[in-house]
Amino acid sequence: MTNPEAFNPLQFQFSPRLRSFCLFLIAIGMITLIIQFFLPWDGGGHGGSHSSGIAKQAGAHNVNPRFFLSIHLALLVFLPISLGGIYFVALTHITGSVWNITLRRLAEHFFCYLPVVLLMMVIVFLGAGDVFHHWVHAPPDDHLIQKKTPWLNLSSFVLRNIALVVAWFFFALIFRRRSLLQDTDGSLSHTKLMFRLSAVFLIFFALSYSVNSWDLSMSLEPHWFSTIWAIYIFSGMVLSVYAVLVLWVWYLKRKGYYGDDYLNENHIHDLGKFLWGHSIFWAYIAVSQYLLIWYGAIPEETQFFKTRTEEGWYYVSFGLPIIRFVIPFLLLMRRGAKRKIHYLAFVSLLILLGQVWDMYWIAYPTLAKGHFVWFSWQEVGALLAASGGFIYVTAIGLEKYPLIPTKDPRLSRCLDFHQ
Repeated sequence: MTNPEAFNPLQFQFSPRLRSFCLFLIAIGMITLIIQFFLPWDGGGHGGSHSSGIAKQAGAHNVNPRFFLSIHLALLVFLPISLGGIYFVALTHITGSVWNITLRRLAEHFFCYLPVVLLMMVIVFLGAGDVFHHWVHAPPDDHLIQKKTPWLNLSSFVLRNIALVVAWFFFALIFRRRSLLQDTDGSLSHTKLMFRLSAVFLIFFALSYSVNSWDLSMSLEPHWFSTIWAIYIFSGMVLSVYAVLVLWVWYLKRKGYYGDDYLNENHIHDLGKFLWGHSIFWAYIAVSQYLLIWYGAIPEETQFFKTRTEEGWYYVSFGLPIIRFVIPFLLLMRRGAKRKIHYLAFVSLLILLGQVWDMYWIAYPTLAKGHFVWFSWQEVGALLAASGGFIYVTAIGLEKYPLIPTKDPRLSRCLDFHQ
């Protein structure tokens, strides 16, 4: 920004200040992870009367449970954001929507973080005996888990999920490659191909993300199951990706990018509507899941909620619908609120906090046999490292290409969009 005359609102420049901010987050996060690695958590300070030895009680095979679970928490938060960018792109192509054309290039770069997601996944798999100790080291007399071994065995579990990330990355590469080629030749054939590819991807996405949600989150409670778990995880994914899009738009608009010609309050209004609508969708799925289990009253199913209504987990459970639904619903109800990017950015931060809260609520009751474990610096450190990495990698991608697909045939309709 030192030379205003040379400033191009459609060409992102990775500023030294943003770069330093990302590296600072990564450094702080890595320091906390190193401390965790060399000074393993022993279960102290979890808020209950059992002030020590919980890590050992959780399973004889545990080595460093909180270190690996903190990375797993970051994985559960950032995998949906990276994959959600591809979902947003595919949804844009298959619906033929025009309001979000100028946002599409931003979402196209979210997939660049998938290699880092894969690295986090590999680290978690190295600590599978800690994170998934309930089935990795299940006793021989646990007949329910023994019956699930054709699916829940470590070799197929690892290969299956690594293969899914590679497949998602492959789809994303094709989407972005075609999008960039269209910037060069403006051919309509790219739009037609991406429409067909989106149909294939969305079918694959529905199946593959369901499998991934069963493995990475539902299998943390291997005796428990929910028939709508994949939809519940999906609802959080969509909320997260729209919230991150809003935050990037907020930052870019503050720095003068897009301007009012390429992204105005009408486009921002639609982002706000999607945030509001999907917060309702999350609440609908969450209530549906709870009621199905409540009136079924099957012991294997009710144990999940029973654990999360005991000790400090009761307050976490009580706060979850407030942070994930009540607050966003009320804050985004007014039309004017959805048209102010600064206001939407604040609400988006709350929505992302809700995603972290949700994944903590899902994962951490499995750490210490249901005993309450405070959210602490261990989790903050892993999330800071992942956040800094995501911003850094996305910014590197944005710097290489124009911020919008300059020759998309629907671009003119997007620029004229108003409501």
